[in-house]
Amino acid sequence: MHSVPERRKKVSIRTKILFGNIIVMIFLGLAIVALTIRIASMQKEVQFISTHDIQVHESVDQIQKDLLDMETGMRGFVISGSAEYLAPYDTGKARWQTDVNALAALVIDNPAQLRNLDSINSNIQDWTETGAENAIDYKRSGDTASLDRFFEQKIGKTKTDAIRQQLQSFKDTEMSLTNQRVEDLRERNASLIFFLYLLWLFVAIIAIAMAWFVSGSVIKTIRMVSSTIRQIAFQDGKLDRRIEINTRDEMMELGDSTNALLDSIERQNLRKDQVAEIATLLQEQNDIDSVGRTFMNHMVQVFDIPYGILYVRDKSNHLVKNASFADSAENFGRKEFQIGEGLIGQCASEARTMVVNQIPEGYVYIQSGIGQSSPKQLILLPVCFERTVVGVLEIGSFSLLKRSDIELLEQLASMLGVSIQSVNSRMEMEQLYSEAQAANEELQVQSEELNAQSLELLTMNDELKRSSNFKSEFLANMSHELRTPLNSMLILSQMLAENRHGRLNDDDISYVNTIHGAGNDLLNLINDILDLSKVEAGKLDIEMGNVILADLQLTIQSSFQEIAANKNLGFSVHIAPETPAWLETDGFRLQQILKNLLSNAFKFTEAGRVDLRISVQSTNAWGEQEITFTVADTGRGIARDKLGLIFEAFTQADSGTARKFGGTGLGLTISSSLANMLGGRIEVQSEDGKGSEFTLYLPAQRSLSHLDETIAAKQLATGNSLSAADPVSVAASEMPLSTAKLKGRHVLLVDDDARNLFALSHVLESLEMSFTIAHDGLECMDRLRSGDTYDCILMDIMMPDMDGFQAIREIRHTLQLSTPIIAVTAKAMKEDRDKCLEAGANAYISKPVQVQQLISIMVAQMKVEA
Repeated sequence: MHSVPERRKKVSIRTKILFGNIIVMIFLGLAIVALTIRIASMQKEVQFISTHDIQVHESVDQIQKDLLDMETGMRGFVISGSAEYLAPYDTGKARWQTDVNALAALVIDNPAQLRNLDSINSNIQDWTETGAENAIDYKRSGDTASLDRFFEQKIGKTKTDAIRQQLQSFKDTEMSLTNQRVEDLRERNASLIFFLYLLWLFVAIIAIAMAWFVSGSVIKTIRMVSSTIRQIAFQDGKLDRRIEINTRDEMMELGDSTNALLDSIERQNLRKDQVAEIATLLQEQNDIDSVGRTFMNHMVQVFDIPYGILYVRDKSNHLVKNASFADSAENFGRKEFQIGEGLIGQCASEARTMVVNQIPEGYVYIQSGIGQSSPKQLILLPVCFERTVVGVLEIGSFSLLKRSDIELLEQLASMLGVSIQSVNSRMEMEQLYSEAQAANEELQVQSEELNAQSLELLTMNDELKRSSNFKSEFLANMSHELRTPLNSMLILSQMLAENRHGRLNDDDISYVNTIHGAGNDLLNLINDILDLSKVEAGKLDIEMGNVILADLQLTIQSSFQEIAANKNLGFSVHIAPETPAWLETDGFRLQQILKNLLSNAFKFTEAGRVDLRISVQSTNAWGEQEITFTVADTGRGIARDKLGLIFEAFTQADSGTARKFGGTGLGLTISSSLANMLGGRIEVQSEDGKGSEFTLYLPAQRSLSHLDETIAAKQLATGNSLSAADPVSVAASEMPLSTAKLKGRHVLLVDDDARNLFALSHVLESLEMSFTIAHDGLECMDRLRSGDTYDCILMDIMMPDMDGFQAIREIRHTLQLSTPIIAVTAKAMKEDRDKCLEAGANAYISKPVQVQQLISIMVAQMKVEA
């Protein structure tokens, strides 16, 4: 340990710097004062030039103007004889004397110019009295001879020329004086600039001198400190050299602080070397016992600690004695502790360092060959690995340890934890490796068997994929082939049912309605088959959104109220009070499930009632909730032996040849699949002859807030709630049909099927619209290229030669036409709609066409005003 004698400061660096800056500022102040005086003098000179000289020049010009006005007025009067020409003469005569006096006041400090001005004054007065006045009098008296003689002798002209020369000479003299003043001002400015440069040079020399003096004393000391530090750095880490400072300023404090830092670093390096030695020794150990003994033997040497004991956590979570130092007997100390038991167990439980300074007499004795004594301090440190306690270290000391020593002990404990964990992991890995070798042979045998099975599964999977793709393509094509004739059948039967011309009797209308109903049943069958195909292929899209349950209640109520009335059944839709106002799900698919369940309930119920109950229930102890939709009926019920079969495809309630209840047997299958896709399920309870209860369970919206419910209530009160149905369908059904505005519009109808052309043409005729028919895409392009214009194009997709997709692209990209195009096609898959819109169609409608929906789309696309 090196000590530095205390020194008395004489002059600080701050004082030196302030003294130099004060001197510089004094000289700068003197320069500013001199500069201010000189600038004030220059301002006076500039002001004199700008006021006095300019006024002199202006006065000379004014006298010249007065003389010119008098001469011009006199000549005008002599020539014309009109007194009006004497106005300039009179003005100049009345003013010239005043101007001369003003000019004399300005040049009163210049005797030469005053004499010149007196001569000019005399000449002007003489010209006025002997020249101008005489000529005017001759003219007034009509003495033409005297007037001619006056002009022949040029008496007036000679005098005015002389006066002009005198004024010009006077003016030139003043101009030369002005130039002289400007030149003098320029020379004095140059002198001032030279003075400023000289003063700046003087101040710079003073400042540099002061800076050189102050920085010299500072740099000299800093260089000495740096040199000493470099010498220490290049001596292989030896820190025995210290810095000696002779100056009496802050640099002396820098040297003392550096020496103190070197002392601290020397102590820390010694401890680090000892810790590094312990870490190296611990890495060489292969079992827990040797790790504990090695750590204890070297740790007590580093800190001069006379007592220590280490407990290690075993697999049963007990702290077992592992190693100790300076035991007084063979069985000294407890063999093990539980977590939380005693100070050892509490230290492990809290995972924090505990320091005990007040140790009772006789608590523990540390013995040597010549005596024994109690420690002054006990320290318990948790031995951790990644925040997990793997042991506890207890040490006793005769003196109180410093905080830095305790922190270093904590670092050693952490390092010990890594070593213990490393040894345990290595031992476990060795054990696992031996077990893995034993199991490896068995796994190889199983692996060969699994490879053979995998090949079989891959082959089966490929066959299933080919079968599924074939089925999807077959269903899509069959859907198109079935929808094409069904389209014309539904349109024409609907038009016949309207009986606009009154040609059909009631029986005919009943037959037509039966045909239309059968067509709708066939359409529902096609839709069910397509939905089932899309579910099985995993291509059914789910669009999640917020569904207002009160709005859903109104929709279901209105949809089945008439069916219930026709069958004389009671019907209600009830929402429990505790049910949330919103549900996050696919509203369209939810309605599809509920309508399937309700349709089945009405189908199999002949008396009594059908009810839909909506409520909420908790599914587990964590409070997760589900929204339940229970469809209960008083119908025939389902036998227990058939409850497991009703969700299978094409299963009928009554499977005999003379079935009383019809149906495809797909509704419950599709509903169950849709419920699974929405994250829910359908459960059924029923007894034969006692009715049935089908319950749909869907996850509730967990993020629902009171504000959401308030907004939903307001929307319901104002009638602005959103329907859960398909937004396109809702918009089409609620849009006002301005059919009168469609009258006279021209439509291009493109379709290769004569039945569809026949049906759609009758629809357009009923709307009093004109139309042109094209039987394929090529004919459509020919009609558009001919220059005919159309308000709308109804485009079929499946056509020979050029299909609808290609025709739409040609219209948009080749012909660059913006005419609204409505794709009317039997291809009803979702990807078909997307393809039509991507090709450039404005809207899409699938066959069989709903007449009101088609009219709504035409109204919207042709922007017909309501």
